[in-house]
Amino acid sequence: MAMSEAREIKQVGKTKDTKGEMSTGEILWKILPAAGGSFIEWYEFAIYSYVNSYITGNFFADGHGGSLATWAGFALTFAFRPLGGAMFGYMADRVGRAPAMQLTIVLMLVTTVAQGCLPSFYCCGEGWGWFGMIILLMFRALQGLSAGGELSTAAVYISEVSPARTLGLNLSWISVSGAFGAWVIAALVVFTLESLLTHDEMLSWGWRIPYLTSICPGALLIMARRHLTETEDFEDMVSAVAEEKATSASETGEKTPAEITRTPLAELWTNYKLALLVGSLGTAGIGAMWYVVPVYGVSFIQEYDSLAQNEATLSAMVAYLIPTLLAPPVGMLVDIWGARKVHTLGLFLGCVVAPIPLFYWWTHAPQNQATMAVFLGQIIIGLLEALTTAVYLWVIELFPVHVRTTGVSVAYNVGIGIFGGAGPLISDALIYAIPPKSAISAPALYTLFTGLLSLSAVLASHVLSRYGFLKLTHIRATPY
Repeated sequence: MAMSEAREIKQVGKTKDTKGEMSTGEILWKILPAAGGSFIEWYEFAIYSYVNSYITGNFFADGHGGSLATWAGFALTFAFRPLGGAMFGYMADRVGRAPAMQLTIVLMLVTTVAQGCLPSFYCCGEGWGWFGMIILLMFRALQGLSAGGELSTAAVYISEVSPARTLGLNLSWISVSGAFGAWVIAALVVFTLESLLTHDEMLSWGWRIPYLTSICPGALLIMARRHLTETEDFEDMVSAVAEEKATSASETGEKTPAEITRTPLAELWTNYKLALLVGSLGTAGIGAMWYVVPVYGVSFIQEYDSLAQNEATLSAMVAYLIPTLLAPPVGMLVDIWGARKVHTLGLFLGCVVAPIPLFYWWTHAPQNQATMAVFLGQIIIGLLEALTTAVYLWVIELFPVHVRTTGVSVAYNVGIGIFGGAGPLISDALIYAIPPKSAISAPALYTLFTGLLSLSAVLASHVLSRYGFLKLTHIRATPY
């Protein structure tokens, strides 16, 4: 443990001044290709959620599982994200951040485009339909593996090439280009298609277009990432490990100590179990905010408010456009006020205060006020989701450089991936036990539960830190 901390102190001291000397243009040249890769990750998730009714009609209708199977396919991707996070996190912590990011975006792009080429029950009959369904689920699993390493590796890369004073602002570009911005573009694409095509045309071939056209931005991002250089933090860590190996060999004549050769995952489990637990539980509420309220909520309000398909999609675009625009100001707030404070505020307002009255309003609004209720509710959601931009720095701060990508990948993908990805599936299943017009609907209850779980984890981390059991800030101590 002491050797790991010494390594961390050494690398920070070597890179701090260099980062501070970079111009804004140099910083953006490093940040934007890294952040932009998240566009493909979130674009695919957004497309699947917005065209979920057409996915059901093509692959899961007529006794093949229905909407529950469609949302199970959505959750499947998230189930594989922790495994992908561990795989690509290991690669990023051992081989380098840049090659790991290049591999994840190639795999994501291939599986995204390929989903738009699959045969289905609707177009090709029973035999090809089963083939298409199985391959769809395989692609969803591969998508989860690649996405599990994409955002976390990009976030770590940005944190390591950014000056400490602007970490929040620079990490906010992930929200602008991916976490929120990709959902805006996806909603706009689907809304346009639904407005131009008939329902039968969308069901037959229109749903494929968003998948196929992703090849254009994906190819540009792959080319842009070819020019990314490795972070100085990683290079200094590699040098420090080499020096420790040489020193150990010269002083003892023995092999490298186990602490040096231990894999990042083993190191996490041995020395950073609390950080892993706090990071996983502390991000669970964000997963529900991202995937239950605005994503499953679109399908929910479309069914119970009798909204037209394109109106429901347009309302979702509004919900994501607002945090896309507000992410940089929130990032600056993180740099002034602190990641934990903004993260806690977002969890409280977005998971505890808002969901119950919002879903109640949506399911009880008179028919002539349903559209207004939905759009106003989505505006409120958008304002609250902007605060979740703080989650990237909050979880990155929990881990030192030598296990940072693996730690962030596993914690982020367990918290946001498992709790968030399973949210629509659990909410859809609970509808059969909790009527949608209840005082507390199923999606609102799930969001409240995960929010309270995350707030408890954040509070517990503060207590553990005060008593010296957990280090919360590995990059900058204040503001936090």
